[in-house]
Amino acid sequence: MNDRDRRILRLAVPSILTALSTPLIGIADTAMIGHLPEVAFMGAVSTANLIFNAIFWCLAFLRMGTTALVAQYFGARDSRACAEILYRSLLLAVLMGLGIIATAPWIADAGFALAGGSAEVQYWGDRYFAIRVWEAPLALGVLTLNGFFLGTANALAPLWVTAVANLVNIGADYALIFGKWGAPELGVEGAAWASVLGNSAALVTGLLILLLRYRSYLLAWPRRIWDFRPMRRLLQTNAFLFGRTLCLQCAGFFMLGMVSRMGEAQLAANAVVLQVWGLASFGIDGFAHAAETLVGNSLGARLYAEARQLARRIICWGLVVGSVFGLVYFIALEEIAALFTEHRQVIAHVGALYWYIALIQPLNAVVFVFDGILIGANDMAYMFKAMAVSAFAVFAPAALVFVFWLDLGLPGAWLAYNGLMLGRFFTLWPRYRSDAWLRSITSAEDAEEQR
Repeated sequence: MNDRDRRILRLAVPSILTALSTPLIGIADTAMIGHLPEVAFMGAVSTANLIFNAIFWCLAFLRMGTTALVAQYFGARDSRACAEILYRSLLLAVLMGLGIIATAPWIADAGFALAGGSAEVQYWGDRYFAIRVWEAPLALGVLTLNGFFLGTANALAPLWVTAVANLVNIGADYALIFGKWGAPELGVEGAAWASVLGNSAALVTGLLILLLRYRSYLLAWPRRIWDFRPMRRLLQTNAFLFGRTLCLQCAGFFMLGMVSRMGEAQLAANAVVLQVWGLASFGIDGFAHAAETLVGNSLGARLYAEARQLARRIICWGLVVGSVFGLVYFIALEEIAALFTEHRQVIAHVGALYWYIALIQPLNAVVFVFDGILIGANDMAYMFKAMAVSAFAVFAPAALVFVFWLDLGLPGAWLAYNGLMLGRFFTLWPRYRSDAWLRSITSAEDAEEQR
């Protein structure tokens, strides 16, 4: 193992652990609410969690955009520019969080209307949502801080932040849902307050790390924080990332809409496959995050050959991890599905998909690493175009053919989704092979605009 491999793993392994532990807040809420007497409580919390996950996933560009810009300035050893990106990103996070709070009633109404459910589910879901929405500025602030930490090649800080959030949330869940340790028994509302407390603890932890490890950065207060010119690049970067995420979300919702019309067993099987697919993405995303940081650092330092060498090495690591997941799914997909459900019909539907789930994993890994490389290069405009082409010119027509014309059912839907991944690969591969992404880096003139 050479020095490049060690640098990659120092970032990838903590990032994988962070990704694996991130969903625990929603899991803890659902698991403990499941022990309350009313079945509607569990449906309410699960639906509200889906709405929050969709919101925060769409706004994950705050993390990626901050990482991209900070990584390049950090590589250029420009601590002042790094700090100014952080301040402006935090400002955006607060404004967006307040916007979510201001529009919470409409978001909740739309989300629960789309999800359906009984009047009781919606009633308790609204009460949970009305409390938990106050975490929005906190959660977006945590996303921004984690993006800053990753940009400075510190993957342990996000792991600590996430660990604290989970510990506080799980403890507060137990205390506030069931009235333990002298706390009031709040039931569903207790779960919402526990989530707010968890994100509050995460933000405090992130700010403490910032104060202890990045004290010199905190002194670099930008003179013109509201000026448009220095904000322009940050806004542009985030706009392209947001557009890319929306394209992917559209494909996901279209996929869900198709499958939901096939029957309950197919819908349940699709839910299991999404969990399996997500597990693999957690393992691969750690290397994508390493690519964001290391490629960005190298390009910021104008070490173009090193950036290419690191990118090539991270792709190799991604291929190894993707191939391992693919082999496991090829051998034991039905056995893994049995961990999620006992219904034989659902397991059979999952088993029929093993070709589509297993064989695509190595290619998925390369696509995710390509994303990380282009994020590190701040090549967001091309990423947005590639995702738009893949979603609307490849996935949508493939879905119409395989699902509606050939009537292949659930395998047809996942064949179309494989088409989305193939589309992403064939649009990102030429960009990676060219030198165009090397020319997307932050220029010295842009750094001066930050001042």
